[in-house]
Amino acid sequence: MVQIPGGAQKAVFSAMHQTDGEVVIKVFQPGTDAETVSREILAVQNINSARIPRIFETGTVPTPAGDCAWVREQRISGESLHSRLQRAGPLSKDEVLKLAHQLAATLRDAEAAKIVHRDIKPENIMVDSTGDFWLVDFGIARHLTMRSLTADARIFGKFTPGYAPPEQARNVKGQIDSRADMFAFALTLIEAATGVHPFWDGAKDAMEALTRSETQPIPRQLLPVKSAESLADLLDTMTKKRRDQRCRNMQEVLDWIEDIVTEEQKP
Repeated sequence: MVQIPGGAQKAVFSAMHQTDGEVVIKVFQPGTDAETVSREILAVQNINSARIPRIFETGTVPTPAGDCAWVREQRISGESLHSRLQRAGPLSKDEVLKLAHQLAATLRDAEAAKIVHRDIKPENIMVDSTGDFWLVDFGIARHLTMRSLTADARIFGKFTPGYAPPEQARNVKGQIDSRADMFAFALTLIEAATGVHPFWDGAKDAMEALTRSETQPIPRQLLPVKSAESLADLLDTMTKKRRDQRCRNMQEVLDWIEDIVTEEQKP
């Protein structure tokens, strides 16, 4: 096994399994909240999507410091979208449209399972060796059919500044649904297409990025596609500060993107 970058609460190793092939093994630190780990696993298992790595097996192992939960899942050979952008700059037009279509379909599937990822950003999207995009890390996913684990009294919810919409950042639980992921999805697309995050560009710190995301509209993005105005309208709609002004659901976003892709493919 070879250790690869993980998160604050888990170590991640790459390995070869005799039947499942290339896998990653995630080992959570002793003391990690069991319900949080269970919900991360459940989110992946409940979403029927071709672009989320499959979980093969889970379990626990005793240690002197307490039990450690572990997960063995499908390994995506490639790099994060964040690393790809750092290494090679913005995606091409075709890559942006592919990312838009594949991530919209994945989030449509998550919406059908009543799960909100809550942390859509380039760090949590993998680009595999064929150029396909995968959504990973459901560590702070919200299950809309289950009791929230975030304290009601918290001023801020669980979020990444600059990507999360106002209702998620401010812990307005009753307003958090798939339209929160929709907001972050649009910001991720803009960053992938331009190399610039509109709320982080020039911001001195995370609080300034948060304030911008709550108060400033995104600059109108006229990307190099035939339906540039339509795509700009979509991104503007997805990033409205009020969720009721965004698209109604992820299927509507996916339909809009498919219309743009169809137009782009015309001679």
